[in-house]
Amino acid sequence: MTEIKQTMADVQAEAKRCLYCVDAPCQKGCPAGVDVAQFIRHLRYADVKSAKRVIKTANPLGGICGTLCPSENLCQKNCTMNYCGAPIRIRDLQKFACANAAYAPDLAPASGKKAAVVGAGPAGLGCAAMLARLGHEVDVFEKDAAAAGVVAREIPAQRIDASVVENDLAELACGRIRFHYNTPVTAQKLEELKQEYAAVFVGAGLAQDRMSGVDIAEGAPVAGCSQYLADLKSGKTKAVSGTVLVVGGGDSAIDAVCASLEAGAEKAVLAYRRSRAEMPACDEEFFAAAGKGVELMYMVSPVAVAKTADGGAAVTFVRNRLVEKPGEARRGFEAVPGSEFTLNAAQVVFAIGKKADAALVAGTPDRDTLRVAGTNCFVGGDWLNGGATVVEAVAEGKRAAAAMDALMK
Repeated sequence: MTEIKQTMADVQAEAKRCLYCVDAPCQKGCPAGVDVAQFIRHLRYADVKSAKRVIKTANPLGGICGTLCPSENLCQKNCTMNYCGAPIRIRDLQKFACANAAYAPDLAPASGKKAAVVGAGPAGLGCAAMLARLGHEVDVFEKDAAAAGVVAREIPAQRIDASVVENDLAELACGRIRFHYNTPVTAQKLEELKQEYAAVFVGAGLAQDRMSGVDIAEGAPVAGCSQYLADLKSGKTKAVSGTVLVVGGGDSAIDAVCASLEAGAEKAVLAYRRSRAEMPACDEEFFAAAGKGVELMYMVSPVAVAKTADGGAAVTFVRNRLVEKPGEARRGFEAVPGSEFTLNAAQVVFAIGKKADAALVAGTPDRDTLRVAGTNCFVGGDWLNGGATVVEAVAEGKRAAAAMDALMK
């Protein structure tokens, strides 16, 4: 989907297409609960400041989500205008509003209570922002040197400008939020925080790339997607060459192949174990990658990576076939016997998910309240759900903040 021009006239024209449905199916499709019809109505009459207030009241990271949200699978998927041709370009309108008006949150009187947040990713920031608005002082402990987690650390600059992140961070209600950077939290430190603070939220994200199930030779040029993207974005890896082979089918995998081409790769190949229909990457990012010349391989799984004489990688794949799984909507897959083949690459990147530091939190959080039974500790975001969208992480942070506020009263 092509982004609409960022002019007031074009934004108003798009806003006028909205039917302002009474049942607001678009709002039901937004994990953060943004009143979509209301902010679009404000844009129709060129009231950008009010539109931004509606967005930011529900979603403290409205600018980031207005840039990165897979809206085609959320609010825009529910838009009634899908039955009349094309949905309202909700994400583009949100992006415009958040970039073109000032905002300061409404703050409740100071409560005198202090909360701690572990992790300054989307879940942690969503939680901290809401706690601050509710009157509480918040200390955020972040292992990296900056906030926003994977958004700042890994997602390529071609997808989100640093100014969008900076703007959202500046509008969080930072007078009540203190960031402690380069401060990793261990299980022991978490126990200390639980004693020191009235409530603690853990939104630490996922710590390590998964590369299980593949026999990888020592010294083969293999990297996890998270570290690969972080090294490219930070400049630690200044350029790549030859063929980069990325294994995976999500948005991070798409980011990796596109970033590789931007960094100088002669060819970028994306290998996915199922068909295009099962690929979790959003359509917009997929088509953007295809338009850049990314080579796509479906129905294949790597089984081994050998190191070649020139320092590259020889990846052995097996072809798959889809199989129906009783009781499950998504089809599974199985290897086709005797279908092995080999593909050479200068760099192999595994984008098949990440795993959390399971030892960090003692006990199992309740999926509804996010609270670890018998404690003042709450858990959410990628650490709990295994990795979801930015807006879903923000929504979990908000939900935890409401429960923490109730506990502290």
